[in-house]
Amino acid sequence: MAPAKNNAESLLVQARRAAERAHCPYSNFRVGAAVRCDDGTLIDGCNVENAS
Repeated sequence: MAPAKNNAESLLVQARRAAERAHCPYSNFRVGAAVRCDDGTLIDGCNVENAS
């Protein structure tokens, strides 16, 4: 991917990278998210499905 130009674009890039780590054997729908905190910390995550 191309380098991010602004904060929103950099968050989108990070969310897409997080979606690559998703574990979704049932829905096959990868979800990623990213948020930047006030102190600049970046937190990302993805969906993880289970059969419970």
